[in-house]
Amino acid sequence: MLEVQNAKKYFGGVKAVDDVSLTVKRGSITGLIGANGAGKTTLFNVISGFCSLDGGKIFYQGESIGNLPPYVIAGKGIVRTFQTPKGFPKMTVMENMLVFVKDKNSGIWPAISARKKIAQREQEYVLKAREILNHIGMENKENSWVSELSAGELKLLEFVRPLMAEPQVFLLDEPAAGINPANLCGLIDLIQGLSRRGYTFLIVDHNLKFIMSICDFIYVMADGRLICSGVPEEVAHDERVIESYIGKKGTGEEACFPA
Repeated sequence: MLEVQNAKKYFGGVKAVDDVSLTVKRGSITGLIGANGAGKTTLFNVISGFCSLDGGKIFYQGESIGNLPPYVIAGKGIVRTFQTPKGFPKMTVMENMLVFVKDKNSGIWPAISARKKIAQREQEYVLKAREILNHIGMENKENSWVSELSAGELKLLEFVRPLMAEPQVFLLDEPAAGINPANLCGLIDLIQGLSRRGYTFLIVDHNLKFIMSICDFIYVMADGRLICSGVPEEVAHDERVIESYIGKKGTGEEACFPA
């Protein structure tokens, strides 16, 4: 469904993404891990159009999307989240959800006027938004201002808002960061449920327990290159992966990779 072929991105003499190739299958939950500075976020930026490719190709459903603008890529059904979400702070949670409705008669202006009068169509979207918020334990926050949300709640909102537009591929950058365990369980259930319905995920996260428990397949980056790929159990016991995180073996820290 999504294929990266020999992608390259350089910043001066720094090879942030160096000849990286990967494939994300339809309906899969694929992980992308690596220590800080490995090139994960830069690869996300290249795939989503926020950074230009210096070499290589990217295909989505057989169509070349390398170097297309972000809004064009999003329009094709690929959405991404960011490590530091902001939302629209002067709008409510519900209004933030409705902004992402993909309908010529909906979107930001109906969202702004939703508190005064909600037409039949908008009411259907409100019910859909409530169902989504319920999955992540935020059903009681729909009328809260986004500026009042905790960092974890804001991160959850960043993930679920695009669901209103019914995208096909999610690029999730650190979705588990700052989220309490109860809400994280809801997030995991939601991602797995969407995967079973055919939605596709590529996830970057430093929470290895989260990645190992939710992903079908994992790619590992170090210094801009892929060093390993495989199912979670294989990756967790790969010496190259362990060394890329904690240095030489024998430090007693291998337990940071859950089995």
